[in-house]
Amino acid sequence: MPPLTHTRPTPLSPHRQVRAYIGRAATRFWPAADGAAAPRASIVMMPGRGEDAAVFERTAVRLAVDGYDVTYLAAGLAAGEHVSVALAEARRPDVPFVLFGSDTGALRALSLAGSPALRPDALVLLGLPLLHRPFAGEVPAELPPRALPDLPTLLIHGERDEVSPHHMARMITRTVRTAQLETVPGGHGVLDGPGVRLVAALTVLFVESLRQGGVAPTSR
Repeated sequence: MPPLTHTRPTPLSPHRQVRAYIGRAATRFWPAADGAAAPRASIVMMPGRGEDAAVFERTAVRLAVDGYDVTYLAAGLAAGEHVSVALAEARRPDVPFVLFGSDTGALRALSLAGSPALRPDALVLLGLPLLHRPFAGEVPAELPPRALPDLPTLLIHGERDEVSPHHMARMITRTVRTAQLETVPGGHGVLDGPGVRLVAALTVLFVESLRQGGVAPTSR
């Protein structure tokens, strides 16, 4: 696969200059469409098994059009020692900072959410693996979570998901009062399935609820 490149559909204003890891081959960046204004939120996307930036692009572009800065971190970087640098650069002051993970990327988002230094304001988890089953020829290195963190969390789940059966997704959503579950058509690969068009819309509704008072964004 050819190296990923930095995508910049609109000019960046000076207060959103891309630095260091953001813009390297392991990342892609879609700034909010209105480059003259501050973004409404900063969303960091993390891929799972069998996924690359192309799988995320449709959703990322729609979120950028709606006014969000969107950063994609390839799996290698998301698991590497410089993840703290990349995430610190993606964070924007005074707006929600959201980790958006798919499959094992959702597991990484949960792991990062437990770090006091990197704690996000909210999580969007697609196809969170709840059984230790192979997918796309890979078995997850991480164990399935037993509970969700006490953060605003949106789980988006394929109705025919064979890796995370619906009853298990419903049960883990009940482990914390700040979580909600949305079901879309398709199986485990939500971004590759017929429910992909709903993902951006559900994410926008979720993030805008945070902006309306559901969470106080960090200023770091």
